Amino acid sequence: MLKRKSLLVVLLVLVAFLGVFFFSQMNRVVYQDLLNHAGLTTNAQVIKTKSKETIVTANQELAKKSQLTDYQVQYRQPHSHTIFMYGAGNFKTLPLISGRFFSDSDFSSPVPVAVVGQTVAKKLYSPTNQSYLKYGDRYLSVIGVVGNKKNSQLDKMIFISTSPQQSLAAQSLSHFEIRLDGKPKLAHLSTFKSLFQATSMKHLLPQSTPFVGLAWLQEYWWFGGALILIIALFIGVVELWLILARRMLKTAGFYTDDTKDFYWRELRHFALWALLGITVGGLIGAWQLYILQYDLLALILGSNYLVCLLYYGLRLRHTLKLTH
Repeated sequence: MLKRKSLLVVLLVLVAFLGVFFFSQMNRVVYQDLLNHAGLTTNAQVIKTKSKETIVTANQELAKKSQLTDYQVQYRQPHSHTIFMYGAGNFKTLPLISGRFFSDSDFSSPVPVAVVGQTVAKKLYSPTNQSYLKYGDRYLSVIGVVGNKKNSQLDKMIFISTSPQQSLAAQSLSHFEIRLDGKPKLAHLSTFKSLFQATSMKHLLPQSTPFVGLAWLQEYWWFGGALILIIALFIGVVELWLILARRMLKTAGFYTDDTKDFYWRELRHFALWALLGITVGGLIGAWQLYILQYDLLALILGSNYLVCLLYYGLRLRHTLKLTH
């Protein structure tokens, strides 16, 4: 009996760890996408407009809307590595190699500052401890360098702050692709749409997080296949438990005169040891591997546990019927 329980726990630890490994790989891909899209999440919105207003005018209107908070606006011309930014409150920031990212004070200042990618940082003018970015005929103070160990589009990016008082881009909004993002999620979409006089508004990326539409399967089909494999392995461990317990199940009448009592006792034992194995494997994986979405990982492992428990309960009931 002890050997059977130990084998169950070991196998479930290994399968759960394998599941966390696949989830970790997906998180790496998602994070790389985040870097390649200048720190914008899959919930980010893209606005197209024919408005002749300027960035400064738009920022002035944004500043008047007290209900708008925890958001960022990126004004970007097509195929350009330069992004003009405005924001308020707390929003998604990028990994920093040095310095800091923009704050509310930068978005209210009449003096623009810059944050650059690590490739751009190598070309900065640095006469003293302060580095400067030459933009047109002026030099901008660089307050931070963004990037990480892996190469990405972020390395070539230049972010320049704007405010209700200033913007180095004099073109009208119609020349820009306006990207909006919020934390934890962008709110007041109708207000943004009206303010920017949007002709269209859509997600920056297809909704590609698990459980949100079929677009997820198109972009992360390999993780969907891995998830199916993990479920199959969990079911395989359940079947192995039943095979090892077959002799005991056939002689269940020697343990108790009530098959129902035996059924619930055996199900409780399985539930306890399965929970132990999946929890240990999940914790080891979360500790050792790269994880961004701990809540989603817990949901996936919990769902697999419930699938195993339900499947075992049905198979156990069926097996007891056959042996009595």
